[in-house]
Amino acid sequence: MRAPSLPLLLLLALPSLAAAAPFPATATPAQVVLGRDKAVVVQVKVPRGTPPLRAVASTGSLMPLPATARGVYSYRWIPPDIRYPLLAVLAFWVDAAEGPPDITPVHIPLLGRTELEVNTDVGAGAEVVVQVAGMRFGPVTTNRKGRAQVPVEVPPGVREAIVLATAKGQQTRRTTPLDVPPERPLVAVLSPDVIPVGGTGWLTLLGEAPVPATDVELRVQGGAVEELGPGVFRVKPEAGARTVVVDARRKDGTGATRVMAPVDAPIVARDPAPTPPPVEPVPVKPAPAVDWSQYLSWHNLSLHLLAGGFFAGGDNRGPLFSLGLGYRLPPLGGRFSLEVEAGLRQSMSHPSLGPTGPLLDSRMMGLPLLLSVRGLAFERGPLSLHGRAGAGVVYYDQRVTSASFDGQLIQQGSTFMAFVAAQAAWRLGPVSALVELRGSHAAVQTREVDAQLGGLSASLGVRYAL
Repeated sequence: MRAPSLPLLLLLALPSLAAAAPFPATATPAQVVLGRDKAVVVQVKVPRGTPPLRAVASTGSLMPLPATARGVYSYRWIPPDIRYPLLAVLAFWVDAAEGPPDITPVHIPLLGRTELEVNTDVGAGAEVVVQVAGMRFGPVTTNRKGRAQVPVEVPPGVREAIVLATAKGQQTRRTTPLDVPPERPLVAVLSPDVIPVGGTGWLTLLGEAPVPATDVELRVQGGAVEELGPGVFRVKPEAGARTVVVDARRKDGTGATRVMAPVDAPIVARDPAPTPPPVEPVPVKPAPAVDWSQYLSWHNLSLHLLAGGFFAGGDNRGPLFSLGLGYRLPPLGGRFSLEVEAGLRQSMSHPSLGPTGPLLDSRMMGLPLLLSVRGLAFERGPLSLHGRAGAGVVYYDQRVTSASFDGQLIQQGSTFMAFVAAQAAWRLGPVSALVELRGSHAAVQTREVDAQLGGLSASLGVRYAL
């Protein structure tokens, strides 16, 4: 299978600048197989007292990690979401007081994995080995058509592979091209991070090595550049410029980058300002009075009328009517209203005193007085849904007559009533049509009376907003 050594081409591509790097740097792992290796940890050691380290990457995401040792900067670099081979260049530097900064480059080869289709002329059963930049992959046996698929890893900068096919003791050798995009790394370093007004900045272009001006097209906004050496440029901001933006593009179209830095006046020491005279305290104004007009408006009132029937089991059933006055509360967007309601409930029954006894004529009238809260639950167009809950007192009057009685039996009293209801309304201008389903409880239990004025009810009605 594959030999463990790095491709010779990549070793030759590392520039001599890395040997003279100002700060020792290590990358683990030293190379990345795309689709397999998820991240690289980079550590850079700096002497004590060194200003803050700055960093940039030509591709991928470079994120600082918490410090683990004094004088050691750690970073996590995540490769880009690509599958073709590429050389990534990471740059680390410290802004210098004068002149361009010394930059520590770290080169990370990104190897692309693919299956190379091999078509030989030696027939079935041949052993195929593929060489890619000093690495061997295989052997793989060809099928009956003389074809084979060989998994290979391609380092950056490699454009062809060598295919060795061995059959019946004879070996054939041929070269096959690799379909690899011609992309090359390009990263720009602009120092310092804020260029002083009337001062000088420094631009450094790096790839496999420093990239001279003859290899790139530079477009500078807010300043001008002058090359002082291969890949090193002096930057002069224009008068009145707030930012310097540099766009660099390789002339062969294989790479591009952009970098920018703000332009600002240098920070200078100033004498402290004289102590200002004491400021007279500003008199505190009383809080404004509450605007009660929003609570006392007639537009918050409404009237409703409901009519329907109730059922509470057995003979406890009959018609009901109710008339109510509502007040919409301005807080919370007017979604809640207080309502006072007076009603009328009537039930009639004709129980028998026994199997052969006379029939009774029982009539019960209930007058509920209720206080409730209505809340808006849903509203779309003219349709709205409300929930109601309330309680109060019910005054009742029962009159019983029978042929066996000398006169009419009258029983009166009061009991507690509580209810919950769901109400649907369809708005027609100031008037809304109502449908209400209500569940209530109002038991009447005395020595002579055992009735229920609550139960389930359904009503139709209208509401009028004043």
